[in-house]
Amino acid sequence: GAATLTATGYDITLDEPTNDFAAAVSISGAAVTLLDATGLDLGASTITSTLNLTAGGNVTDSGNIAVTGVATINASTNDITLNSSGNTFSTLHVTGADVTLVSNAAIDLGASKVTGNLTLTSNGAVTDSGNLAISGTTTVTATGKDVTFNQSGNTFSGVISVTGANVTLVDSDATDLGA
Repeated sequence: GAATLTATGYDITLDEPTNDFAAAVSISGAAVTLLDATGLDLGASTITSTLNLTAGGNVTDSGNIAVTGVATINASTNDITLNSSGNTFSTLHVTGADVTLVSNAAIDLGASKVTGNLTLTSNGAVTDSGNLAISGTTTVTATGKDVTFNQSGNTFSGVISVTGANVTLVDSDATDLGA
């Protein structure tokens, strides 16, 4: 069944390689480290410091996720779909195949590697603080907000489509802008 991990104000570390959470995991804690041998569904979660999550399968959400500090999510060659409308992230590093992210506030993408497509929707500004390596298409929707991807090592291999107010894109190789 579902798991609820509550240690408000305290760290949570569940990093055994054999962990296998079969249903949604809801978390309330400070610094959280979570390892799952298979896929992981994050339920409603409030993390007041950092989140380090590694999964051997797809990473999804079934509730709003709020992370105050840096979040690092590694799904290796699997998909990451964090599309609940109330999600809020400060800085988010992702490693995965197809990555879909929704943020109800500004979001900063740290160094990230996406071997498939990146789809990002934000109700706030979108920035990068680390190099982005996106092998597939990149679609960013931040209607009326600024989008600034200005790291010199960014590589966007597929078509880039951006909806935003003021848009800055730096791509270290050839750039293909979509509609």
